[in-house]
Amino acid sequence: MSDRLNQLLEAENSAREAVEDAERRAREIRMGIPGEAAEIEKEYGAELEKYEARGLEKIDEELNELRGKLDETLRKRRAELDDSAPVLAPKALELIRSAVEGEGA
Repeated sequence: MSDRLNQLLEAENSAREAVEDAERRAREIRMGIPGEAAEIEKEYGAELEKYEARGLEKIDEELNELRGKLDETLRKRRAELDDSAPVLAPKALELIRSAVEGEGA
């Protein structure tokens, strides 16, 4: 009977030690979670910054391309206007003259 009692006491001690080890390990894990979470947030933040920088670079490239197209369109329209100025000037002068003469009448 005493052997059986000793075995039961040893089993109880082993179980208690296993529970204490599990509780200690759980505490260690709980204590480590905030640090790990902060590290993950830091890594995520760095990746997010890289992604945003790449997006901004792409937007800048697209804006530069659009500015180039706009400058070219403006250059062409100015050239067209300069080319048509000799024809438009007399017409404009005539329209102004008729408007003035119409007011005086």
